[in-house]
Amino acid sequence: MDEQAIEILVLPERPAARNDEVTEFDVAIEVRCRTAASTVRAGGPMNLCLVIDRSGSMGAQGKLETAKRSCLDIFERLKDDDLLTVVVFDSSTEVVVNPQTPRDQVEGRLKSIRSGSSTNLSLGWYQGLLELQSHMTDEHYGRLILLSDGLANEGETKKSALEAVAARAREEGITTSTIGVGRDSDFQEDLLEAIATASGGRFWYIAESGIDSILEEEFRNALSVVLDRPKVELNLPPGVSVSEELNSLRKVSRRYGLRPLKGDDLFNFAVRLEIDPTQVDSSQFTLSATLYDGTRTVTSGTTDVALAPQGEVVTTPVHALVNSVVEQYRSSRTEEKMLKDMDAGDLSGMKEMLEAEVARMRRADAEVYAQQGDIGSFRAAAEMGNIGQHLSMSEASLLLTELVQRYGSEPEIQLLMASWRKSMYHEAHRKRLRYNSVNRADEDVEISLLVQAIGVTDILIRRLPEQQAELEQTREALREQLARF
Repeated sequence: MDEQAIEILVLPERPAARNDEVTEFDVAIEVRCRTAASTVRAGGPMNLCLVIDRSGSMGAQGKLETAKRSCLDIFERLKDDDLLTVVVFDSSTEVVVNPQTPRDQVEGRLKSIRSGSSTNLSLGWYQGLLELQSHMTDEHYGRLILLSDGLANEGETKKSALEAVAARAREEGITTSTIGVGRDSDFQEDLLEAIATASGGRFWYIAESGIDSILEEEFRNALSVVLDRPKVELNLPPGVSVSEELNSLRKVSRRYGLRPLKGDDLFNFAVRLEIDPTQVDSSQFTLSATLYDGTRTVTSGTTDVALAPQGEVVTTPVHALVNSVVEQYRSSRTEEKMLKDMDAGDLSGMKEMLEAEVARMRRADAEVYAQQGDIGSFRAAAEMGNIGQHLSMSEASLLLTELVQRYGSEPEIQLLMASWRKSMYHEAHRKRLRYNSVNRADEDVEISLLVQAIGVTDILIRRLPEQQAELEQTREALREQLARF
């Protein structure tokens, strides 16, 4: 891989900091990967394990059959030095395919998979990790994709325990992406999201269909990995220190652990610095960041920040990209609070939090638009697309908040709440792990949610004719939100 195709930027909020007193100063670190299209293999050989839920509910709507076809399609596209394992689980596990399986037997073994009974999610995942570890080499990078549509009703169900296992596996070079399937299925999105976050993988929520497209997306992403275990070390001069972590990254020995980066990827995070000008040696100081892949140095970047009088500092605009990264971190913390409140059945403060979040995202979008000449039109467009996804989901949630608060006792609202919760986990995870690109699957999450909400309002209009005018107004607002797609 051409190292020049990867760069790390240190972006200060302003070109200068105050020279007369101790102040705080935000900085964003951005890694940009610019290689060929993501369908082109960029990394080394892959050690891939697909862990598929075969519990009874997976037999409905052709979900298991779709997963089996996708496994076969992936197998046929692997290279000779790639390794494939397929594990299925219900209350027990079975290794259907492993790297020693004769090639002419793989199709028959996959087709023989049948749906079973209950869901021991942890057992299936643990088996997949063990299989990957037993076949791991220094040349291979490990990828596990876990797909389930069921409630984890057996085995380990404590989120903290699963997170700990995921983090250890990540240190060994194994990343887990999780896929929760089914709008009405009672899968535990908090567990699936926690596993994916701790291991640097992606959590996907598929409302009704799309198993094949998500497995394809995960496979293409795995093919295009350029940095499997990226870390960033921020180097600060005397007089400058980190006062607040404006990110959710794990930090070990001064290095921030990033998720795997693919060939056309973008990753950023922010920190808040405290600057004591009396401890700085000259009229400016240098901030630098070094990007590693494991222990290997990939590249570094620097920026100089001047020390200047207050009057000069405050007349320069805040860098819109830095502000956007900070606001999106704040937004992710707000969503964490909303999800906790939702789990506790408390929606009393939801509307106010969402209104504030929508206002912040609109300001961030406007600032990026105003500075696109300095930022660059391509980078600005990507950032506005990312902000737009956050904003759209928050606006949809705001509409649902009002609907749920008024008609929460209706049974259809309870089903809508379950889908809404899953959708929020999907989007919150995308923010937390800084997946800055927006794909069709991300949009489909909101589209499916809005379609379901419109269907619920139709039912309520027929059931509650005295509320018809109000419900029709809500339905029209939902339709307008949907029309944006």
